Amino acid sequence: MFYSFASITCFILFKLLFGLRVEGEENIPKKGPAIIAPNHISFLDPVAIGAAIRRPIYYMARDDLFAIPVLGWLIRHLNAFPVKRGSPDPKAIKKAFRILRRGDLLLVFPEGRRSLDGKLQPGHPGAGMLTFRSRAPVIPTLIVGSERALPVDAHWIRTHRIKIRFGKPIFLKEFPEPKNRRQAYQAISDKIIEEIKKLTDGD
Repeated sequence: MFYSFASITCFILFKLLFGLRVEGEENIPKKGPAIIAPNHISFLDPVAIGAAIRRPIYYMARDDLFAIPVLGWLIRHLNAFPVKRGSPDPKAIKKAFRILRRGDLLLVFPEGRRSLDGKLQPGHPGAGMLTFRSRAPVIPTLIVGSERALPVDAHWIRTHRIKIRFGKPIFLKEFPEPKNRRQAYQAISDKIIEEIKKLTDGD
């Protein structure tokens, strides 16, 4: 109930403050697992995605955020779970697989971290690994404008239009059988980034 209330509230606020525009909603499965894979240009991005999709979404957040009073409680109740930065985190990975196995949506930033200049970065193999091992479809997603609504190192939110465009699902069967797992993970992540780039046409 709390998540649904927060999602609706954020949708209204994003409409009022940023003129939120959502395209390609039909590409989000009504049920079953999927990985939502957007570009990452602002700290507003997870909130924007949560506001744009009616189904609950789960996502990883830096573990140090959970130690911040109020914020830690809030993001935990908004389906975030902690992940350690800079080193593999088996606990977080297992949590991600459990989420997908039970048929929920998982938000994964394929670049691995926020872009400091707003440009799309190379894919990180982590997104490919989650896709390969879970067999879940991936929804490439483009976020436009959030880096201007909340720029890097900004202390205040600015009113700027934000648009989210969901692409068609990518299925694992589209990839050939790999000879090397690591190369397969990177190839899948590269494909996700390629599909996000295609969504920029016209922007």
